[in-house]
Amino acid sequence: MIEVLVIAFHPDAQQFQALANSLIQASASGVPLHLRVWHNDGGAPVAGDVFAMYEGARAQGLRVSAQGGEGNLGFGPGINRLLAHSSSEFVLVLNQDAIPEAGALELLSAMARSDPPDIAAWEMRQIPFEHPKLYDPVSLDTEWFSAAAVLLRTQAMQKVGGFEPRIFMYGEDVDLSWRLRCAGFRLKYVPRAAVVHHTYSKPDEVKPLQALQGIYANLCLRARYSGHKQILSGLAMAGAEMLLPQSFPGRRVGIAKAILKFGRNYRYFWRSRVSAPNFEPRFAGWGYEIRRDGAFHPFTPRDQQPSDAPLVSVLIRTHKRAAFLRQALQSVAGQTHRPIEVIVVEDGSDEAQPVCQEFSDRLNVRYFRVDPARGRSAAGNLALEQATGAWLCFLDDDDLFFADHLEVLLQTVRETQLKGAYALAWRTTTKLIDADTASYEEIRWERIPDEPFSRVTMWHHNFMPIQAVLFHRSLYEANGGFAEDMDQLEDWNLWTRYTLRDDFVQVRKTTSKYRVPAETIETAERQAKLDRAYQDAVARQSQMKFESSPELIRALAQDYARSNSLINISRDQLRATVSRSSALSTLASWRYILKRRL
Repeated sequence: MIEVLVIAFHPDAQQFQALANSLIQASASGVPLHLRVWHNDGGAPVAGDVFAMYEGARAQGLRVSAQGGEGNLGFGPGINRLLAHSSSEFVLVLNQDAIPEAGALELLSAMARSDPPDIAAWEMRQIPFEHPKLYDPVSLDTEWFSAAAVLLRTQAMQKVGGFEPRIFMYGEDVDLSWRLRCAGFRLKYVPRAAVVHHTYSKPDEVKPLQALQGIYANLCLRARYSGHKQILSGLAMAGAEMLLPQSFPGRRVGIAKAILKFGRNYRYFWRSRVSAPNFEPRFAGWGYEIRRDGAFHPFTPRDQQPSDAPLVSVLIRTHKRAAFLRQALQSVAGQTHRPIEVIVVEDGSDEAQPVCQEFSDRLNVRYFRVDPARGRSAAGNLALEQATGAWLCFLDDDDLFFADHLEVLLQTVRETQLKGAYALAWRTTTKLIDADTASYEEIRWERIPDEPFSRVTMWHHNFMPIQAVLFHRSLYEANGGFAEDMDQLEDWNLWTRYTLRDDFVQVRKTTSKYRVPAETIETAERQAKLDRAYQDAVARQSQMKFESSPELIRALAQDYARSNSLINISRDQLRATVSRSSALSTLASWRYILKRRL
């Protein structure tokens, strides 16, 4: 039995009914559910639309119980009331307007029952807007979960005491996540299990309550999980925020009240400090994560997507890196898009075949071997020849897809009617610990390159990492595959030929990452190879033919001017930079005033 815990506060009857319907459907398909509602808007209803919804759900076989009548306790304390009397192995915490998609709860339940006991939480993806925080595409581990839609292990929740009662809402889920991690539990993000949650009415919407409660909660978490340096930094940021133009009426007064409220609760959070040997809190401005670009890239609910989803062929070239190949395949298995076929071509060795067999129950994997070895360009061409998908993409064995990679790119080419698209990617500086187990430490995440599509720029340098691109198979049929005598920059040569006549489009969402070595010597050797290959690639470009016209030349001139003047800076980057600089400036001013007074 899974108890579904929902806090009700003047719910929209239509959305609440949709939530109930999704639970009824999941229960009928074999997931035993008990809907338990705590009313922060009064006692359990005895008449009206919500009461009628409860009665209708019970009539259709869903267990339903409702409590309340203690006033508006806030989100976390309300969940704690329900948790105190829970006897099930798992509890599913849902916002009253978070509606699970068909099949999502079945997948979530199966994963929870098969995962090891050290995993305490399984967070669902929210659509149309996904929270863009970093997660591990292989293990799906995440640093914190959103309580809008998360399945929790009941004993783990009870072990750490549930939600923090002194955080009314916003930030209480981060605090719970961190206490669970300090207690030795892991948290997972499950992108293939989604809820429709219209939490924002428009992109970049500013919510006053979220902004102000978030400042208070952030300061409290700095006191509980860090030291006075982080507290002072948070107070400096709050002071800097008060100097900025108001994004909504009452913002300055609200920030002042948040600071005063933190002052009243400072001792409580300081005395309840929590830590663990392998836990380090992450404070990123008012956030708690390394954030991927694309926070407001909209996703289409599954029941509104075309029924004739195309087959995508993921082409993987590999050579003596079985452990890394396993991770790459895991990131493909986690894709939210289906159907997928994976073509794995091994160049020379024979280590990859048993790894491919491990995924036979999750992926359609077809394995081929080039023997003797002929290089990665030849391996790539064999993969292209064997692919049967309408759309193709490459994934080198040491690169990774985030779960929405294929979904985002397919959605884009469908909307633009173009034959190619590429998304933002992270260049991940990586320190290798053990190649045999693919153990590594990620040191830095950089959005490089980041350039809108420009044919002129493409002739100068490659700005499309190989794993970031999705292209239609007609481009391969018309232009061929890799030049097999190229071992470096062979993808640049390929993209140059594919875009001579066809435009591609950039998607400003981070959906993949590729690794570069952290070691200085290895980096220098890698760069030297690329420098030598560059001249050869440019010479090959001089042999290509390009048909033009005055109109196209004018467009190319504008393209060139734009590509040399635009620098893409995300709102998140700008906001973080402004907040950081303002906070430092404010802190310096305070120090100066204190010195003068002393």
